[in-house]
Amino acid sequence: RDGEHGFQFAASHATDPDVKALFTTLADERGRFAESLLPHVHRLGGQANTAGSNAGAIHRGWMNLKGTVTGYQDQVLLAEAERGEGVATRAYKEALTGMLPPTVSDLIAQQYAGICDAHARITALAKARAVIV
Repeated sequence: RDGEHGFQFAASHATDPDVKALFTTLADERGRFAESLLPHVHRLGGQANTAGSNAGAIHRGWMNLKGTVTGYQDQVLLAEAERGEGVATRAYKEALTGMLPPTVSDLIAQQYAGICDAHARITALAKARAVIV
């Protein structure tokens, strides 16, 4: 849920229509990712966390503070999204090395591929929007 909430936050502050559209699309995708994991979480005895993690909340708070001080610049939002996707990529990689039932492992692998693709899209958009000084 951290990615979903983070991308919603970023989309609400982005000014460039392409950046806003990407963040909105990724927020929706992360919501679908979380929903598709719910049955597996419940079946394996876990509880769904709809609010996200404390680390995710701290990251969004940091983005809010940074935006308040420097302004919500698309380049800053892209950089923070890129950093967040790096964290998500590592978390998914770690999950794939764990002991998961095959159905969950397949789902995590599919979502991991989506996160890697999103990370690449964010990086490409950040590079395309980079200001050359």
